[in-house]
Amino acid sequence: MKEKMAQNLMDKQEDGLAMAQLLNDVDGDMLAESLEMRPAARHSWYKGLAAVLALALLCSCSSLAWAVNTLQQENKEFYLRYLTPDMLALQTESVAELDITKQPERLFVALQSDDIYYQYIAVNRLVEFYNDPDLRARAVSALQPFLNSPEPKLAEAAALALDILTDNLQNPQLYHMADGSIFFTLFNDYSDYGSHNQIWRIKDGQLSQYTSFLEPMSYITGIYPSPDGRLLAVSLSSNKSNFAVVLDFIDGYISSELVGSARALWANRLVQQGITNRAAVIRSDFETYSSCYDLQWLNNTTLRFEADLCFDDSDTSEYDACEIVDSVNVNFDYATKEYSFQPAERE
Repeated sequence: MKEKMAQNLMDKQEDGLAMAQLLNDVDGDMLAESLEMRPAARHSWYKGLAAVLALALLCSCSSLAWAVNTLQQENKEFYLRYLTPDMLALQTESVAELDITKQPERLFVALQSDDIYYQYIAVNRLVEFYNDPDLRARAVSALQPFLNSPEPKLAEAAALALDILTDNLQNPQLYHMADGSIFFTLFNDYSDYGSHNQIWRIKDGQLSQYTSFLEPMSYITGIYPSPDGRLLAVSLSSNKSNFAVVLDFIDGYISSELVGSARALWANRLVQQGITNRAAVIRSDFETYSSCYDLQWLNNTTLRFEADLCFDDSDTSEYDACEIVDSVNVNFDYATKEYSFQPAERE
């Protein structure tokens, strides 16, 4: 059984966790009725004068542009919407070349840049030097000035990076689990939508990327350890939908995606009650336009969350992603893989 679970985790970690993979644990027969796939030369005498004037104008514009750029760098508000592979690689020639430990100088050079976003990426990625004592010592020294950065995002990132690289490991954004491992994310709350969609793990003194998620699960919005520290619930989002999974890092298993599963099961339950107009369409982009929030563990295996589940109305001739919204409270028991629902009213 454990070998099967371990293979499940290995398969899902290979290229990141995709929605298609996180839905494959839901009983197909149970959901068949409620799921549907859908795709988603004459005046030469003044040419010299014109050239001089053009050169003067160019110099003037260049000076103005430099001044404006400097002013913007000094006063602009930090804003990132989405971290692309190019950005994370500091625009390296190959976007697949993301192992920064093979090109460490790229990060140290970026720290000296006057581009705040280059600095921010470098500060976060310096954590990846954790396993190399020499690079780690250099990173600790290079990060010190950023603790006093006037940009809060930079100062916060530097504080977390230093807490990890110095092995203090007391930052509240580090989650200490029952097996002695520590989980965390980098680029915390860099976007209005959440943090970068990678989860890192320190275990037995070694840092590794534990798992990552693929679109549309683009942002991590919360991490919730179970009371006994053996399970980890993770809430995620795109700019349209919310998602959630449970990580069983001890036995090496990852649950199905909870919001999409709850949406399909709720529709199936209504069908059994004679309510047949909830079309739980699975779009080609896997967006559900549903939300979940207020995740909390009721005990060591049962996770509760509030959800607003969106459906097409199958009684109408045209489909809309959110014609019907059902508000429910959901309990998911990881031990039995069972869901229970309670209708709810939202203000």
